[in-house]
Amino acid sequence: MGTSSSHHTVTRHGDEVTCADFSGFSATDERPDRLADECQAALSAISVALADHGLTLDHTRHVAAMIREGQTFAQCQAALNDALAAAKPALTLRIVQRFPLPEQRIALSLTATPHN
Repeated sequence: MGTSSSHHTVTRHGDEVTCADFSGFSATDERPDRLADECQAALSAISVALADHGLTLDHTRHVAAMIREGQTFAQCQAALNDALAAAKPALTLRIVQRFPLPEQRIALSLTATPHN
């Protein structure tokens, strides 16, 4: 899975790169069965997007996780902790009622900047 659906955006302002609304869906809008895998696929797609700008997940300063039900976040939290442990970013968790894709359960957004 490492590719996310086309419903996301990547913007650069100076040294700061923002990856917004990455789902864990494949390029053909297929969702992994497990939420943890959906989260991991979104992180993989973000990692690829950051690499295009010379950055890695270790450059993450803030991550926002949008999810439908707060109690299910624990299923994604381990993947976030593993992928972002070196960066120690701020985390925002938002509960949302809907996503662009009907079966979507999570969307990840993050901001990354080079280390000073």
